[in-house]
Amino acid sequence: MLGSNILEESMLTDTLKAFRDNNLTPILATQGVILLDGWLQALAGDSNMEQIQGQLNELRTALQATQPDEPYIRDLLGSLADKAQDVAEDSNSEGTWTGGLVSLSKILRSFSTNS
Repeated sequence: MLGSNILEESMLTDTLKAFRDNNLTPILATQGVILLDGWLQALAGDSNMEQIQGQLNELRTALQATQPDEPYIRDLLGSLADKAQDVAEDSNSEGTWTGGLVSLSKILRSFSTNS
């Protein structure tokens, strides 16, 4: 379950910091790929996170495309925002990281709706 290890919590903190430091302006695709690589490492081996890992891999590939498909990337960000919100609101979720997931969900949703 998300938030159950130090790597997940560290990635949540790093991701929120990256977005906040950029004042809700798009971060570079290369920065996004680095964050995604960290998330994929943190979630490795967690069978409960396979769907999220799949979408993170899709987003990573989309960001590295010569001509990124912006509507597709926005759709992925929206879906990941929904999943982060769902995990934060899950009855098994607890701890301070749940508030971070809610923040992450809002940030991702903001990027998914900007054109």
